[in-house]
Amino acid sequence: MKKRPYRKHLLNTRTLLRISALLRISILQRTSILQRTSILQRTSILQRTSILQRTSILQRTSILLKTRTPGLRYLFLILAGLALLSGCGGGPDNVMQTDTEADIYPAYYDLTIPPNIAPLNFIIREPGSKFCVQISAGENEAILIRQRSSRIHIPMDRWKELLSEHTGDTLKVQIWARQDRNWTAYPCITHLIATDPIDPFIAYRIVHAVYLNWRKMGIYQRDLTSFREIPLIENSSTGHGCMNCHSFANNDPSTMMIHFRIINPGTLIWNQGTLMKVNTSTESTMSAGIYPSWHPDGKHIAFSTGKISPHLTTRLNKVVDVADRVSDLIVYDVSANRVTTSPEISTSKRENMPAWSADGKYMYFICAPEAVRGDEESLLHSRYSLMRIAYDPDGDIWGEAEMVLNADTTGMSISHPSVSPNGKYLVCSMSDFGYFTIFHQCSDLYSVNLETREYRRLGLNSEYAESHPSWSSNGRWLVFSSKRMDGVLSRPHIAYFDNNGNTHAPFVLPQKDPSMYDRLVANYNLPRLLTGRIDVNPLEIREAIYGDAINAAYKE
Repeated sequence: MKKRPYRKHLLNTRTLLRISALLRISILQRTSILQRTSILQRTSILQRTSILQRTSILQRTSILLKTRTPGLRYLFLILAGLALLSGCGGGPDNVMQTDTEADIYPAYYDLTIPPNIAPLNFIIREPGSKFCVQISAGENEAILIRQRSSRIHIPMDRWKELLSEHTGDTLKVQIWARQDRNWTAYPCITHLIATDPIDPFIAYRIVHAVYLNWRKMGIYQRDLTSFREIPLIENSSTGHGCMNCHSFANNDPSTMMIHFRIINPGTLIWNQGTLMKVNTSTESTMSAGIYPSWHPDGKHIAFSTGKISPHLTTRLNKVVDVADRVSDLIVYDVSANRVTTSPEISTSKRENMPAWSADGKYMYFICAPEAVRGDEESLLHSRYSLMRIAYDPDGDIWGEAEMVLNADTTGMSISHPSVSPNGKYLVCSMSDFGYFTIFHQCSDLYSVNLETREYRRLGLNSEYAESHPSWSSNGRWLVFSSKRMDGVLSRPHIAYFDNNGNTHAPFVLPQKDPSMYDRLVANYNLPRLLTGRIDVNPLEIREAIYGDAINAAYKE
């Protein structure tokens, strides 16, 4: 028969002491002085104490439970619980200290974490038949978990209380593992609890893909303060077409757009309670809008238009790639349902991936030379520079395109630009060529100081692809896709961005079941932080998608 694991000991020390005191009073109220003396004699306290000093906590509990007096039996049970609670603080019996960090999954080591993040549940990947974990901060009572299972599920309420009361303090995670009756104590893992909260929601696309084929995908929103994930729309309800390019204005969940293609194509816009489906393709543009970026005014969306093509290649670590065959930029006026552009951003070159400055005065974008027909090298292996152009949406007035960071200078190709809310920094992906960096193992994240135009590689990178960076509304947190966990599948990661422009160690989005990432064969794309929940029903989205699209006009 399968053994049930020990329950976690969730009662805190204060609660146990109160119960202990009540039980003592209850016993004494029902006994005379002589009876109390008799009880103490029958339990042979001194003798039992001698035995207890030479036995483990569980053995002590077994001995104490044999007492004949019910009140004392319960009292001893409580005292055993107290011993368990204090056992990890002082260390379990027969402890051997090691200098090697405990192997845990996910790799939650030495992080800066938001004070409102869900518990960082993890798996201890060390040999052992029993495990003890103590989580503490300041002088508060520690969270203690003692069990047979190596899967550590941290109590939600205790976790939230600990973090909220200790912003700016150090969070300590102590781990012990028991094997062959001996406990091994691992070095304490420490995290910094930031004073800056993270936006409470995140939206992302999950796509189950194999090479160039896919069938199942959806866009979801997740509460970062808990583990609740809600489908925004799944393609099983829309004919299994493709859905992508979800975008929000200033992290605002009430101003959103999603692009649908192949089946029931169109651009879905959710704007302050109004849902509509638009066709942004016109006779004067190459395609419907892709790679959107909302203007800070929430009334305009910049898009790229063009033609792409997927490729299988023979290059090492770049088996799959997507080519930007031709592309231009447009701006869509949401209220006027009108598309406009400028000759400065509709040239023979490939202009792509727009991103607005924080004040909305400039549109940043990437640009590569024209692809030569029949020349696969120029098609797939060009490098993109970072450029910008001034734009006044109220008067529809364009400036001249200007270079910000030249690919000839960096020797790398730039993609996925994203400007910080304070307008000081731009974070982007850089790789050796191309722009579809989710398939490029060498893709790293860089920051560009928009005042000095100096750029540098961020400290959060790994040996695998990093892509799709975006900011929290307060500019203190970055979220991005990374393949660092297995080198194949992209997962959402979060990193703190401090006042000096430095990033702290990133961590993967925590899950209720920490083994989920091992089981889910799917990619997370375009993680976007939100200030609240997207208040639109999936059935409303489905109904809008099956409806007719409103054709956008083109402004000459």
